[in-house]
Amino acid sequence: MLLELTAVEARELKEVLDSTLRKLLDEIAHADHRAYREMLQARYSQLEQLTHRLGSSVESEQIYA
Repeated sequence: MLLELTAVEARELKEVLDSTLRKLLDEIAHADHRAYREMLQARYSQLEQLTHRLGSSVESEQIYA
């Protein structure tokens, strides 16, 4: 799937992802159950990879995600 974004949309999406990553880190730190913590860590990893891909696109001004 290819999603084309404007530069403004890409920056806003990156801000939302960055905020979500910070919240996930806090939730991971407070998770009591191992399975739940592992699920959160997997989600964090996926979103972090997406953030890096999006970040490099924002910097190059060619916005495809």
